[in-house]
Amino acid sequence: MTLRDLKKSVSERGDSKGPASSHGSSAVNSRPSSRGSSLGPENGDIDYKKLYEEQLEENFRIHERLRGTENELRLSREAIETTNKKNNTRLAMAEADKREKRALERKLSEMEEELKLLEHLKQENQRLKDENGALIRVISKLSK
Repeated sequence: MTLRDLKKSVSERGDSKGPASSHGSSAVNSRPSSRGSSLGPENGDIDYKKLYEEQLEENFRIHERLRGTENELRLSREAIETTNKKNNTRLAMAEADKREKRALERKLSEMEEELKLLEHLKQENQRLKDENGALIRVISKLSK
């Protein structure tokens, strides 16, 4: 219900003091600034209709502020959720990168071990070639 609808319903009811009379003098005492503006021109009576309309306007303004604040809150939550999703994605990617790095380091160390073994095998092969050559020389001297 908009402020215009509320005002219209108040004006249709006229000057009846239905819901406004329940506020009594405590509402007037709690709002001294409204009290002076709510006094009617004839014999200082309190204008409950005007007080009610002022209260409706204030409630409407507060309601609008509340909607704006709720909207800001919703947008902030969405932004936080989006940021969290991005961070989770980054963390997952970082974790995958770490696993990949560990796998590459393992493979590198295995290749270094194979390289050492290959070097050892080359040395062994060279030793066997030298030994074979020496045996061939010995056999050729013996066969002469």
